[in-house]
Amino acid sequence: MQRWPVCHVARHGGSWKRLFFERHLENLIKHFIPSTTDPAVILDLLPFCRNYVRRLRVDQFLPPVQLPLQPWNGELSDSGSEAEMEQPTGDHYQLRDLVAGLSHLEELDLVYGVKDCGMNFEWNLFLFTYQDCHSLAATIKACHTLKDGGKQLLEGMSDNKTLLEFDLRLSDVAQESEYLIGQALCANREAARQRALNPSHFMSPITAKGPENPVG
Repeated sequence: MQRWPVCHVARHGGSWKRLFFERHLENLIKHFIPSTTDPAVILDLLPFCRNYVRRLRVDQFLPPVQLPLQPWNGELSDSGSEAEMEQPTGDHYQLRDLVAGLSHLEELDLVYGVKDCGMNFEWNLFLFTYQDCHSLAATIKACHTLKDGGKQLLEGMSDNKTLLEFDLRLSDVAQESEYLIGQALCANREAARQRALNPSHFMSPITAKGPENPVG
């Protein structure tokens, strides 16, 4: 059985070494289980792949393993708390140390979720936690070779109608992209203002009109 689907070396700069290391790293990250997999499995590859990896496309991040809850007998622990009954957080693998060691990385494409979960679907498999947000920010900050992501940000915001603030002060985004992102945010703020001023305009016709035959 082949390890990966058909690979096109042209999509990896015509380099077989780059193709191998990029696909190998992506595969390791996609199957990394926090608090279970040893991070050294990934980080020990850095001396060998740092000069070849220019793009990482990871379309899956696995959450920590959720152990079945033990039946509670009503007794507290010796410490008087129930902290040990709490499930581990859903934080995913943190890429900062890996990305900081990839000296030629230019593109980073990440999707937080689980593929092919089928009947095991649960919403917590697709959570993006508060710690994930901080980790992603630290990851981007640690990589100084990424291309301008302004166009990608614009694509991601094209269908977003709820985001009102986006701090780009520490980002390396071209002025034109920054301006267009600002325009998109202004449109979202205006839409939010209109919803606040005219809530009935955004209700369904039945809700806005009220019941046709009020009681009394």
